[in-house]
Amino acid sequence: MLDANLFDEFYFNWYMVNFEKLYHKIALQIIGRCHGAIKITKHGKIIEVYDSKRHIWSKGLAGLIIKEECKNAHLRDWEFANVRSYIIKELLAKSDY
Repeated sequence: MLDANLFDEFYFNWYMVNFEKLYHKIALQIIGRCHGAIKITKHGKIIEVYDSKRHIWSKGLAGLIIKEECKNAHLRDWEFANVRSYIIKELLAKSDY
């Protein structure tokens, strides 16, 4: 019984690490799709985004772009917020340079 619990814990941790990598990869795809043209506040709120497919700047388009890319990656609706946090982390890290 003890070995089964250790296996379950190992499998759970391994599974979560892969999701973190997946969220990060999708976040980088979204930033690439927008050519990095995502305006955010210093606190991490997305203000405006440029969509190269539609060739427009929009204040409300960020959620739609994130949703489209997550659907293309076959993620569930509740996972979109995780991807958004990775986008914000990546952009804040780039703004420090």
